Amino acid sequence: MLNDQTTNTHLSLAPFRGITHKAYRNAFARHFCGIDVFYAPFISGTGTGRIHPSKCSDIMPLSDGSPPVIPQIISNNATEIISFGRAIYRAGYRELNWNLGCPFDRIANKRRGCGMLPFPEEIEKILSDVFTADIFRDRAMRFSVKTRLGYRCPSEIGKVLEVLNQFAVCRIVIHPRTGEQIYSGKADPEKYAGCVGLSRHPLVYNGDIVHLAGYQALQTMLPGQKEWMLGRGALINPFLPARIRGREIAAEEKTGKLRSFHEELWTHVRTTIPREQQRLGAMKAIWHYLSGVMHNSKEVFSLIKRARTEKEYLVAVKTALEQRLANDQQIEKHFRCLTEK
Repeated sequence: MLNDQTTNTHLSLAPFRGITHKAYRNAFARHFCGIDVFYAPFISGTGTGRIHPSKCSDIMPLSDGSPPVIPQIISNNATEIISFGRAIYRAGYRELNWNLGCPFDRIANKRRGCGMLPFPEEIEKILSDVFTADIFRDRAMRFSVKTRLGYRCPSEIGKVLEVLNQFAVCRIVIHPRTGEQIYSGKADPEKYAGCVGLSRHPLVYNGDIVHLAGYQALQTMLPGQKEWMLGRGALINPFLPARIRGREIAAEEKTGKLRSFHEELWTHVRTTIPREQQRLGAMKAIWHYLSGVMHNSKEVFSLIKRARTEKEYLVAVKTALEQRLANDQQIEKHFRCLTEK
């Protein structure tokens, strides 16, 4: 039976460019359970006029029966944010997420993503303009933010939260690393805890939730925290959301779900990507994480990574799905190997 703390928990899945696209999100929602809402990978360069349909192909059209999705934009231009917000509002969306967290140099060096965090006055100017638009001012379109502790210094988040407190932001997702860390080292939940008293908005914790025990430790550290964003932990182990919800799934059923999940993704890739090597590359990016759900993840991914043809790839996947599943310690080891790279 689920306890009150579990039933009141809200779980979202973090966006990963090249991985958590529409087909992945739909397949994840169909074959696994526990995620309340999916954040789509950020969209950039939409411009301030007519938005080209190709920019929004991952989120439009909004289909009946698709899982709840929140589009995300990365921009330092208020007019662009407003134009994009209006476009997705017409498509049926009711929340836009602003990415202030992307840590990669090609983004941050242009004062986008976490590159904005050392400049809270610029964030304030952008938001002042954004909230003059009726859809945001009147809250017809909710506005949320995904961010980090800072770009170079974790103390940067303090002034950013002071700015965000001035506006009708519906929630703030905080990944407790700096941009310079990218995804290396460990997240810092203690610094996240320090943000709770600084914000008048609901905060969402995002960082290094790898297994149930780790999640429960964070619950103890962050009493009252209701909203959580899962990232690489769920890409590695897609059964993690269900386990957090209190649902245990038998190993045989898990293997069947993994097989069906892969078949759906593989069918999508084969019908949408024309070149064989690109198809293999798309699936290898997924297995880079997903192989961690197997007890011998290193060997599983090595075999898949070496596949040069579709035939070799499918043999490698068949072999992978015949292996027994990893325990929590093995999953965490795979996760830590990824953060050390």
